Amino acid sequence: MIDILLVDDQKILLEGLRKIFEPAPDIAVCATCALAELAEEACLRYRPDLVLMDICMESRTSGIRICRRLKERFPAIRVVMMTGMSELVFVGWSRDAGADSFIYKEASGEAFLDCIRRTMAGEHVFPVIRGRDTFGAAEASLTERELEILQLVCQSLSREEIAARLGIAKRTVNFHIANMLEKTAHKSIVGLAVEAAEKGLTSMETQNECERDDTAMP
Repeated sequence: MIDILLVDDQKILLEGLRKIFEPAPDIAVCATCALAELAEEACLRYRPDLVLMDICMESRTSGIRICRRLKERFPAIRVVMMTGMSELVFVGWSRDAGADSFIYKEASGEAFLDCIRRTMAGEHVFPVIRGRDTFGAAEASLTERELEILQLVCQSLSREEIAARLGIAKRTVNFHIANMLEKTAHKSIVGLAVEAAEKGLTSMETQNECERDDTAMP
């Protein structure tokens, strides 16, 4: 039997995962935890085989930091990180923190069961990341400055705000945006920004959202 500790601040998700695991004859939820800070104490008390933990929670620290602590303190416990945010950078952060596997919350129930079983069997299950460096149907490469501007677009900054942030003229921002659209064949900067978000370009913004006080994620 695989005993699992669920760590997530969303009650509806905890209930949903319980329903997924209940029919499985080889998996049982031994405890749930709504605060990342209590995960270590829960591991001491319940001695789970595997911890399934969210990355960004309403707490003073991140799941990534707790993952690192758990792997240092309980090396035999497997840790699977999960997130509902389409940020590719989380995959790298999870690996660096020592996570055994990684799964997105929108995955099917079967995918969760498969990930847990394979992880307990000694596999490391991580999504395959492809195509991060090129954009659009033409698979165009962007310059460092263009990527910098695109990241700020992803953070919902206006062109005036981007110009002020980078210390350049607004017409220069317009020039770079027009250039990006021409190279990628996107009809609007919004479409390009959506693709960039899917490829993890919003990582800096997301990292700031997940940090609390001085608790940097990695």
